[in-house]
Amino acid sequence: MEQTWKSRLDLLMRQKGFNMKSLSLRAELGETYVRDILKRGREPGVEKMRALAEVLGVRLNEIMSEPYTVTPEGGEDRGFREADAPEHVPFDEDSGNGWTEGWQARLPGGSAEVDARAGAGDGSSGQVLTLRSGGIQSGHLVTGEWVVPRAHLGTNPARVIFIPVIGTSMQPILNPSDVVAVDTTVSDIKDAEIYVIDEGDGPSVKRLRLNHDDNPRTVDIISENAAVPPKRRPAELVRVIGLVIGKWSRM
Repeated sequence: MEQTWKSRLDLLMRQKGFNMKSLSLRAELGETYVRDILKRGREPGVEKMRALAEVLGVRLNEIMSEPYTVTPEGGEDRGFREADAPEHVPFDEDSGNGWTEGWQARLPGGSAEVDARAGAGDGSSGQVLTLRSGGIQSGHLVTGEWVVPRAHLGTNPARVIFIPVIGTSMQPILNPSDVVAVDTTVSDIKDAEIYVIDEGDGPSVKRLRLNHDDNPRTVDIISENAAVPPKRRPAELVRVIGLVIGKWSRM
């Protein structure tokens, strides 16, 4: 039976040795808050759920990772909702995008959209997400968040990034207006899959094909556009950021 956010919260609470009253008090939410949201139908509030997650030692989206409503504290229901369609929320300076490291989703179940250009470096303003590949790490500006139901992604949203497609090298499969979803938990290369890699000048989307008979092994880096010739590189030098698991296109 699929878990709900209530069952996950209840399980985490018990695993950490709390009951409803003690968890509410530890999070400084009064005596009855957890009972109210678990048993009495009260809609959970964003900041209060973050407080519970902090006490339990988990990220908020580890609790709230399926369709739900979160209500702002002390106000009408203007909360964030996951739905069948993805929700995209762009960030800019006016929306408080002002801190530079330790990125964490501000939307429950959110995945970061990152600037697909070269790494941002230490001195950049705005939220920065660190991408690691091949033992090298680089920072990339977080330009927005996507909220997609976990069932659609098939993996933890916190480990998925969204990257806009730049250029025409992957046409006709991917166009410059597309955005790809990338599972960063995948680093092993499987033949003929599409990956996001970093060759030193920022993330790029390419199809990879292993040459198993070469010693040492090599990888062909393939663009779908016939006008762009493939490149062959030693497999150990191909820095994989993640596997492309989906795309969103404008009609």
